[in-house]
Amino acid sequence: MIRPLMWFDKLDPRDPLQLTDGVWGILGRYYFLNNANLWLWALYGNKEAKTWEIGNTSLQRPEFGGRLQLPVPKGEVAFSYHNREVDKSGMGEIPAIVEIVNENRFGLDGKWDLGVGLWFEAAWMHKSKNMGIFTNQFSACVGIDYTFGVGNGLNLIFEQLLFAYDEKPFAFENPFAFSTLSLNYPLAMNDQLSTIFYYDWKNNDIYNLVTWNHQFSRFTFYAMGYSNPKNYNIPLTANDVNLFAGTGIQIMLVISH
Repeated sequence: MIRPLMWFDKLDPRDPLQLTDGVWGILGRYYFLNNANLWLWALYGNKEAKTWEIGNTSLQRPEFGGRLQLPVPKGEVAFSYHNREVDKSGMGEIPAIVEIVNENRFGLDGKWDLGVGLWFEAAWMHKSKNMGIFTNQFSACVGIDYTFGVGNGLNLIFEQLLFAYDEKPFAFENPFAFSTLSLNYPLAMNDQLSTIFYYDWKNNDIYNLVTWNHQFSRFTFYAMGYSNPKNYNIPLTANDVNLFAGTGIQIMLVISH
């Protein structure tokens, strides 16, 4: 729900439509016989800041990166890397000598099926020049999911996130922590009830969303109720629009072809 390795999309897990802005780029994957796989990518023309990014991307050269995913007993682990040049112009009083700053991004994640689903993700972003507290960004989460044999099956997902912005690597001088809980229960073949809670440990804020949806033959009906702080602090997406700020109800009808 809150993913440190959400580098290139802006998906909000609460959005029934799961809409996101894409990126311009090219991706290649190579699969080994032991189910390991290697990803290589290059991006260009994506000036606006993407998820977790501080500062717009310079268009002087492409971004590039890769990912190596390896099988392990009952799961898999992966190492990811991404490099871009940050255009710091327009970012206010950030101490830096030059306008263009190189950024290296490192990611580590793993997931296992041990009767319950377990996973973790961690990412570290490092700027080559001093940009104050934005010189280093670190985020990490651990999660678990399980479906209980209650009625039609109650699925529970829990995640714990820690993230921080620091001038020095891994200083954790001003950390933030979020807990998330998702519950999903199928009421019938075409009806599902779900809820997502976020808890901001630093500001003692609770974010709530309850959704009921019914699947018809050609469309899906959604009814959503929410009660959230007006000032959002969820480190979820780089979207400028908060879908569920404040308290309210949303009704949505999605037609499928």
